[in-house]
Amino acid sequence: MKRFFHHLDDYLGVLALSGIIVLISANVFFRFVLNNPITWTEEVSLALFIWLTFIGISSGIKHNSHVGIDYFVRKMPEKIRHYVQVARLVVILAATILVFVYWGAAFAFHGVAKVTPVLGISYTFINLAVPIGSLLAVFHLLNVFIKRDRAYIHQERGLE
Repeated sequence: MKRFFHHLDDYLGVLALSGIIVLISANVFFRFVLNNPITWTEEVSLALFIWLTFIGISSGIKHNSHVGIDYFVRKMPEKIRHYVQVARLVVILAATILVFVYWGAAFAFHGVAKVTPVLGISYTFINLAVPIGSLLAVFHLLNVFIKRDRAYIHQERGLE
């Protein structure tokens, strides 16, 4: 089960990106070749892009590949650098839980009555990408802390 959650963000990201590519390509074909565009592809592509973005946050956390400025951290002594990196991860974890999971869930459930113009789908299904992607990111960060993964903590470009 843990393995499933470890790769879930990658699978969802591939599905969302593939869906975007297929829908946009089909709509270009229908619009310019058949002269009959598909009206709902923009809505679905936008929803998939939102899911791709927030699931991508989780994947970025898992692979420790988010952009960071670590010039001053690299200049610190090894022991202090370790504590700064751990503090950085604690702040990221707390901010992810508070902002993205808690407020993202509140945001998603406040959009129950709001529906998309063409398909009439509730925005809750689109906005659920925020807390779900964030919960996956929290899962990956907690794995780092549980394993005490020193390699992950110091993976910041040349720190270890």
